[in-house]
Amino acid sequence: MIEVIGLLLYLVRHGKTTWNEKRLWQGNVDTELSEEGLIQARKLALRFSYVSIEAVYTSPLKRAYKTAEEIAKVHFMKPICVEDLKECDISLWNGLTLEEVLNRYAEEFHRWNVDPEADIKGIESLGNLQRRIVKAVKEILKNHEGDVVIVSHALALKAFVSWILGIPVTEHRRFKMENASVTVVEFSDNPRILVLNDTSHL
Repeated sequence: MIEVIGLLLYLVRHGKTTWNEKRLWQGNVDTELSEEGLIQARKLALRFSYVSIEAVYTSPLKRAYKTAEEIAKVHFMKPICVEDLKECDISLWNGLTLEEVLNRYAEEFHRWNVDPEADIKGIESLGNLQRRIVKAVKEILKNHEGDVVIVSHALALKAFVSWILGIPVTEHRRFKMENASVTVVEFSDNPRILVLNDTSHL
């Protein structure tokens, strides 16, 4: 368990991309924010301009970095890139809609959904995703006593929230994390979710 007292962790999903708007799987494809996504990032920045934070960490993918950059700017900071904050690697399905994935890869998709350690070429298991995101966040928090923002991606963040809640990572579909949403985690000897999927700033 992380022994941090009184630290708030703000988990932010990046703003929208054109791939999000078309409902395409993008994984680690390095897509840019759409016009709407950039507006969302600036609204996030306004929200965080009233919040005391010590640092902003981000996935290096452009859509996350640009979102983090807008937030960091209002605090005269630069975002710090962490490779393991990247999205789940789903290269087998990149650029496809869910319907196309189900039509072409129904068996693989089912296995990935129900088995957290499913070994499928071109697809990172949900178990591995959760282990790397949890490890990355723990490493980040070792360096801070004040509140921290982390900008990442839907599946990665949902895997982390599932760990906090103590539910199987395969149950992540039971809650949503919208583009440009904020989830707040309070860390102590028993981390807990204070706010989930807040988009009121939009």
